[in-house]
Amino acid sequence: MKNITEGQLNFKAFEQEIFEIMCGVARDLMREYLEWRDLSIMGLRDTKEYRYVERRATTVKTLMGEVAFSRVYYKKLAGGYTFLLDEAMGIYCGCGLASENLTEQIVIECTDKSFRKAADDINSFTGQSISAMGAWGVFQKYGNTIEQQVARLKELDDNGSTGHLGNVSTRVLFDEYDDVWISRQKEKRSKRGDDAKGEADEPDKKPEKKLGKKPVHVGIAYTGWEQAKDGSYSTLDKIAYASFGDVSGFTATFEALLRQCFDMDSIERRVTNGDGEAWIRTAAEDNDSVLQLDAYHRGIAIIKGVSDKIDRGLLNSAIKEKDVEKALSLICEMALEAQDEPTREKLEKLYGYFHNNKDILLTWQERGIDLPAPPEDVEYRGMGVQESNNYSLITHRMKHRRGSWSERGGDHMAKTLCFRSTVGLDAILGALPEPPPVEARPEPLSAAKAPQYDGKGYDAGWLYAEMPFENTFRTNGREAIRNMLRLRPLSQLPFLQGS
Repeated sequence: MKNITEGQLNFKAFEQEIFEIMCGVARDLMREYLEWRDLSIMGLRDTKEYRYVERRATTVKTLMGEVAFSRVYYKKLAGGYTFLLDEAMGIYCGCGLASENLTEQIVIECTDKSFRKAADDINSFTGQSISAMGAWGVFQKYGNTIEQQVARLKELDDNGSTGHLGNVSTRVLFDEYDDVWISRQKEKRSKRGDDAKGEADEPDKKPEKKLGKKPVHVGIAYTGWEQAKDGSYSTLDKIAYASFGDVSGFTATFEALLRQCFDMDSIERRVTNGDGEAWIRTAAEDNDSVLQLDAYHRGIAIIKGVSDKIDRGLLNSAIKEKDVEKALSLICEMALEAQDEPTREKLEKLYGYFHNNKDILLTWQERGIDLPAPPEDVEYRGMGVQESNNYSLITHRMKHRRGSWSERGGDHMAKTLCFRSTVGLDAILGALPEPPPVEARPEPLSAAKAPQYDGKGYDAGWLYAEMPFENTFRTNGREAIRNMLRLRPLSQLPFLQGS
């Protein structure tokens, strides 16, 4: 406190000083508790199952800053090695040395803003110091975890062993699909071989190649609409999924996610909304779903294809009258009466789009399709929420900031954005059974692997002593000694006797 009162600090600086002091206190408390807990586990462990090897130091990044502590490393009788403290407390969540709370905070920040801005904000309101690349690395590890869990879910679903049906029961399920085109990062060419030769022949040739855009497949599903007190409507039980992958893999994984969230046996009717793409039609046919052309895409197609407002009104009236053949005839007449080639080409394109989708041109309400009665306080309305969800889920973060993405990084971001905005970031993580462990084979006996000692010796105080040069100036030589002791205890290090 003396350092604080000596200076003339304004309240902002005073607040920051207090925050840093309390973070330091919290780090000390965490270290003391973790090492005390580790000693307790060591005393209560089954000594026949877990044999003491050594103590190892580690550091975990937390909301209060980096916490350095040491814990015991054990050899398991069944084979392999472990840290019992890590298992008991779940210290590492699969995202490197960052704690689960810090990881979630970093992920949330990265889904809202650039990695650089996210790192700056993390440094401002936590005791942790992280760079933009550090935030990017944590996010990618989190994306890998989601990727692995989704693959695990797909594997269990293929084997019919998901363990349980979803807990959301509904008689009607609405789903919508669309593609969002995302700019990809430039491809870096090799500086050796043929590419290097080409650059030598053409000195003005750029070393990177533009890859253009690639579609991210996006799907959402929900059970209906609920009206709020202000009169607005929101979808119920919404789940979303997105992927850069192939269409078949995307639709299969999305169906596995639906089976994980919804009781599919209770569904009597499914309604699918899309923009007329062939893969959406295939997905609807595979699920025996009522398919309709998205009213928004239908309206945009009319605006782009018909320039004259009077003709556009006639076409909209024909659709309002639910007369698809009349609408197609009107487009033909307009094309024949067109005064110039560009207008005719637009009308021909519109005719082809409507003709290819004439069986789904009208919505399920316009076709008079009856759906099971909705539950109380739930309504069935006109579909078409995909476009607004594309913005809130994908485009706001990935498209409208002049950014470009690698396929893997973009895939991680798209999946994370969908889970965060619908079912939550941890809806799948940790919810699935782990793969069956592979039986460890007994290691062959070897004199080189025989223990150097039995028990802890007469004086085991050295086991709990701090590392050498802990509170002194560290040279390169001292750091080398500390690194050697981290790998093997002092009693196991070979020494050369002097002559």
